[in-house]
Amino acid sequence: MSTVSSPTNKRLFPADFEVVPPTHAPLRGGEPVALRMSDGAILCGEWLRPSGPPVAVVALSHAMMVERRTLDAPAGAGLLSSLVAHGLAVLWFDQRGHGQSVGNAATGMRWDYDSLVADAGCIAAYLAEVEPQLPKLAVGHSLFGHVALAWQSVAMQDDLLPRFDGLGLLASNVWLRATEPSRWRWLGKRLSYSVLLAATRPLGYLPVVRLGLGSVDEPLPYLAQMGSWVTGDDWTDRQGRSYRTGLSRVKVPILSVAGSGDVLLAPPGCQLRFVAQTAGPITHWQLGRRFGDPLDPNHMQVVMHSKLKPRWDEIAAWLATEGRFDTRQRGGQG
Repeated sequence: MSTVSSPTNKRLFPADFEVVPPTHAPLRGGEPVALRMSDGAILCGEWLRPSGPPVAVVALSHAMMVERRTLDAPAGAGLLSSLVAHGLAVLWFDQRGHGQSVGNAATGMRWDYDSLVADAGCIAAYLAEVEPQLPKLAVGHSLFGHVALAWQSVAMQDDLLPRFDGLGLLASNVWLRATEPSRWRWLGKRLSYSVLLAATRPLGYLPVVRLGLGSVDEPLPYLAQMGSWVTGDDWTDRQGRSYRTGLSRVKVPILSVAGSGDVLLAPPGCQLRFVAQTAGPITHWQLGRRFGDPLDPNHMQVVMHSKLKPRWDEIAAWLATEGRFDTRQRGGQG
């Protein structure tokens, strides 16, 4: 397998993984899969495939502080199920330190944001190995959405790196002053991150489960790196290199979906300003009563409220649209 040295850690970057025998049970009756990174982290998930030939292959993953089950709620009738029903083969996986993936912050495992970005590169390479002829898409709620975009930015600066052919960012945004027009909301973001880091430092990780904030604890190096963007106003790796550098070269189609009730984490206007830094076609949907939806969804409701099932079907249909992802024209890797 190909390897490239990482500018931010000792990992080989990006195709530094191997498929290993899975030891976990599938959550939805799919085909279990386990990928071991060169630093020993193991990402676990499962393949869910449509009854007929797939029209594209999707890597689907979750937000911070939670795990992948948030993307199929209620069980068997969530976003995941909509994707499969529309002819998409889905690699539904937990990011490192989350869900069924091996290790967690409470037992001493540590990672930073750059590690998640490198993992996304491995996922892109893995999709290319499994389904080389199909469009390879990354769909992420919150964290995985901008992690996949960060990877795409890195990959666009080196033609040898694997890429995604399209991206779906669901309530996915990075907190930057340049994309936040509200002075008061920006002050709220800075204050909230200060409190978050203060709660993280005593244990070396944020006790998310104990605090009732979610189902997965998060480590200090990861949260500290993200906090540096709030104070430094750039989206950087731990060496100070900006992930924004390659955004102007990202030309793949992007579906951006934000909830009208998401007032802090990924407000629709902030998210649109964030993805507008790319150079490809952008489809931006704001979910809310003004647009015919039964509610103004908050950050988690975008992917978890059952009344938004028609919207999940629309997301799946957008991803499954024939001819949308033309890798020859947009620089993806087919």
